[in-house]
Amino acid sequence: MNLRGIANSVTQSINPNVSAQIYKSTGYDTADNGSMTPSYADAVTMDVQKQAISQNDLEHLDNLNLQGQFIGIYTNGNWCGMNRKKNEGGDLFVIGDDTWLVVAVPEIWPDWTRVVACLQLT
Repeated sequence: MNLRGIANSVTQSINPNVSAQIYKSTGYDTADNGSMTPSYADAVTMDVQKQAISQNDLEHLDNLNLQGQFIGIYTNGNWCGMNRKKNEGGDLFVIGDDTWLVVAVPEIWPDWTRVVACLQLT
């Protein structure tokens, strides 16, 4: 059962989904001089729901010493914050003209994920 799909059918009337380009991190490319540049798979276009983050999320981010503008994003599929063991993390969501970096994944289920993302200044 896709609980996100059920909840999303109700919340869309108040907070409509938005289209996003999602870039899954594929690790880093290393130049001859040793500098590293993040690399990403081709973008996947998907409707997502942006929401404010909870007080618990804010406290968690504060404990991680992260600063910036944050949102919660509900989406189908699985997207990653940092997981060094699996060499995953740093997925990007491009919504409109804004680029958001996934910094935490408070909820991950077989068919949907809620991520916390930070606005990038690029």
